Amino acid sequence: MSPLVATTNPSVWISGNAGLVEVVVVRRKRKRLALVVETDGEVQCRIPARCAQRTAEAFILAHQDWILRTIVRMKDRVGRPRPQYAEGAAHYFLGQLYQLETCQNLQSKAQVRNSALLVRAASDDPTQIQKRLEDWYRTQAELMFNQRLSALVDCFGLQTASSLKVRKMKAKWGSCSQSGVITLNLWLITQDIKAIDYVILHELCHLKHFDHTPAFYAYLAEFMPDWRARKALLV
Repeated sequence: MSPLVATTNPSVWISGNAGLVEVVVVRRKRKRLALVVETDGEVQCRIPARCAQRTAEAFILAHQDWILRTIVRMKDRVGRPRPQYAEGAAHYFLGQLYQLETCQNLQSKAQVRNSALLVRAASDDPTQIQKRLEDWYRTQAELMFNQRLSALVDCFGLQTASSLKVRKMKAKWGSCSQSGVITLNLWLITQDIKAIDYVILHELCHLKHFDHTPAFYAYLAEFMPDWRARKALLV
């Protein structure tokens, strides 16, 4: 029996060891089909506006193993707790854990000192602490991400991005548009540098292979054979 067990417009259901999984078919202004597993567990198949439903069903069926593996991996993954903006709270920068401390005499908005992440703010004002810390993260991210992108492009002789943007993202570490714009999640700056390089290289490789096809992963592995280990560092 086919694992494609039921179809309703605009959803497709597939069957796996964990039971039935709904894949929501989302029509958008786009050229290619894509599968996305959101952090809340929702699975979407994003298709061009005029794409036939049967084409979406065939695409989902062809990638059912990937969908089921990704769902299991995301369920098993232990993420970091939501950050707190108070004295003594745990925060990460470049993969290292720091303890937040407030200091109103700092010249910069924040800085790392030994095992502490100092923030220029009042200790009893979490909104101010969050704003100053996120501003500092953004400054560090824009500097670090541009440096690493340039280094990877130069090292491997790759096509570079038309531009690099940094913004807060809920479900992705990075993305690449068809116009060559690479967008990186602000919170990527909290990750290990090896993981940062993986995400940037992953998006650079999309400038040659826009989808997640075997050809894309073969291309990625040419430059970063250990990409799976680096990806596993992302938390």
